[in-house]
Amino acid sequence: MQHEFEEGIEDVAAAIASGRGIKSDGPYGILIGDETLNYRAAVVRSATVTGAQILAAAGVGNPVEHVAFQVLQGGQLESLRPDESVDLRSAGAERFVIFRSDRIFRILVDDRTLDWGASRITGGTIKRLIGAKAFTHDVWQVLPSGGDHVVGDEDFVDLTAPGVERFVIKPISIRVIVNARPREVHKRVLTYWDVVKLAFPEAVAAPNTVYSITYARGPHRNPEGSMVDGQQVWIKDGMTFYVTVTDKS
Repeated sequence: MQHEFEEGIEDVAAAIASGRGIKSDGPYGILIGDETLNYRAAVVRSATVTGAQILAAAGVGNPVEHVAFQVLQGGQLESLRPDESVDLRSAGAERFVIFRSDRIFRILVDDRTLDWGASRITGGTIKRLIGAKAFTHDVWQVLPSGGDHVVGDEDFVDLTAPGVERFVIKPISIRVIVNARPREVHKRVLTYWDVVKLAFPEAVAAPNTVYSITYARGPHRNPEGSMVDGQQVWIKDGMTFYVTVTDKS
């Protein structure tokens, strides 16, 4: 997440990242995100800004229908009232998130309490909130009935139901079949060489050796096909691979 500001504008995020003190005179460059945590650059004049000024910097025309949050160092969000101020010169005060909403929702992620400003949230956004690795971890929603289920990166969870929604982050564990043998993998995307090494752990690239891969029972984006060096595929439980080796020497 890198943004560039014009010369003369103090880049607050860059200053914090480098460990140097933030200048006492503005203007100041900050980052303002939306409910998907996609950030864009904005400029404010004063080192001390209110929630209303953050909304104005984001181009919000009707602040009554919006709420602003400051992003804390651990990824948590802290609501910022329109008349409440924050000093950009304090560590970690470079990012903000705004929502079109009149409510604040509370969720629990690995027993950490997080506030959120929208009525829905995706699995991918939860990962970004707490810094979990997208391709190696899953978000599970903990249901009162005990039927916990995975929340995909693009799946929405409705937060308007009574009670606090609970989630846990777990390492991905997917069972695939390689040359008729089950294998456990811990990421959702496998490269050509990932698959080769599941079949032949000692395999290395060699001029006279060719590995051929075919697969089936994959997810909708790549249900079946073949792979060559440089390609990758998304996987799911029960996906099958068949890997053969040919020696050209």
